[in-house]
Amino acid sequence: MLCIVVGCAQNNLAPELLSKEGSLTVTISATSATRATTPGDGNIYMGGGMEDVTLVLVSSMGTISEIQHIGALTGEEQRVKSVVFSNLDVGNYVLYAYANTQRALLGEARDMLSSLVVGDVFDGSYYDALFATLSNRATPVVDDSHPMLLTASKPLAVGVENSSTSIDLMRPVVWFEVVLYNHSDYPMQVEDVSFSNFNPSTGYILPKEGEVPSSAVYRGLPLYSTYTGGVDVTVAARNESCIYETFLFENRAPSYTMNLAVKVGGELTTVTSMSTTGTYALKNRSTGRYLIDNGAGSMAVVASVDAAPSLEHALWRFSSTSSGYLTNVATGRRYYQSTTAANSGSNLSFTKSGNYYRVSYYNRSTYYLRDNNGSAAFTTGNAQTRDWTLQELSQKTATISDRQISVVDMQTAAVVPMTEQVRNQHVKIVINAYFNNTDGEFNFVVLPWEEKNEDVEFN
Repeated sequence: MLCIVVGCAQNNLAPELLSKEGSLTVTISATSATRATTPGDGNIYMGGGMEDVTLVLVSSMGTISEIQHIGALTGEEQRVKSVVFSNLDVGNYVLYAYANTQRALLGEARDMLSSLVVGDVFDGSYYDALFATLSNRATPVVDDSHPMLLTASKPLAVGVENSSTSIDLMRPVVWFEVVLYNHSDYPMQVEDVSFSNFNPSTGYILPKEGEVPSSAVYRGLPLYSTYTGGVDVTVAARNESCIYETFLFENRAPSYTMNLAVKVGGELTTVTSMSTTGTYALKNRSTGRYLIDNGAGSMAVVASVDAAPSLEHALWRFSSTSSGYLTNVATGRRYYQSTTAANSGSNLSFTKSGNYYRVSYYNRSTYYLRDNNGSAAFTTGNAQTRDWTLQELSQKTATISDRQISVVDMQTAAVVPMTEQVRNQHVKIVINAYFNNTDGEFNFVVLPWEEKNEDVEFN
């Protein structure tokens, strides 16, 4: 989905203040309507909600009239908070709002606000302030243990009595996501995703109507292997999965392009060597049964891969070609000394005997992974139930190269190239992928937008 929310301009207003007194009630929102929170769960992470808020009220003369720091927000106040300014001179102001300055990893706003006091001049060094140039990292720092910095600004007028206004907070970053819909009957393994250079090195802390700082340098986006941790994403048959995502500062480009390489395949064929990038089915030499993750937290053996919860439940990755652990493709569970999934450890040995592989560990005796009378177990002994045939999906590779990312005009339905990405925006690139196993042909359809509705969440 391509959803653009543009912030207000920060122009100081010319009329001079009058001497009469008034008050101002401000409602600060971080709600689903502004896409600054995840509705319903109270989650303040990954951009949701307000942990604390700072409001800076600047007069038309450019000096700070009031500052309010409010901390320890909980419950509904993380979504909507009302603040009252009293004894104000009647006139025109600009309100600047910052939320989550205390713990957000984008900490420039916290440093900037720490020394401000009433009467200070609030000039361009504040409302044109930049995030630090990302010289040593690829994208803005966001994680799931820190709240997202939120900012906004708004010109307003204070009357003789009580005036009121509302201001919607926005994330200062773009959420960029690529989702692959696998319409085939086979898993699709994503080998690589890459993009043209549209990753800016810096951005404005406050909204600037989509402007990009002149000092910004455009670089490549983080590598696909950085996103995946070196393990390719596999999208299950008839399923969908996010294959790439990152956060970016606002950016503009004459053309946005992407590249994608995907493997998909049909038949299992026996192989006699393994690699750490391949995915394999393990067929027992003695019984012909397959090793699977049963989806309930442990290994099992079944008569055929069709008896597994899905084909991916019968596929495995090896962390090394000689020692380490096994990881199931479908569940991501790691196994290393027990047929019950474990979170750590890497003491398995992978040894080849003829055209078969043995998985074992040593604890006074050698324990082999076996088909133990219809169940998976580590036992001692020399029977052929310790021998496993490695089978790999015969896969074909398909690519899309320098595919231009376009958007659809919601009024005219015209398809036009994407030219900008704006803060608080969720850019969701949807790729529908099809595979005809008869003739081995792929068909990719790229859909870079979905219709916006009130139920869409930043999650």
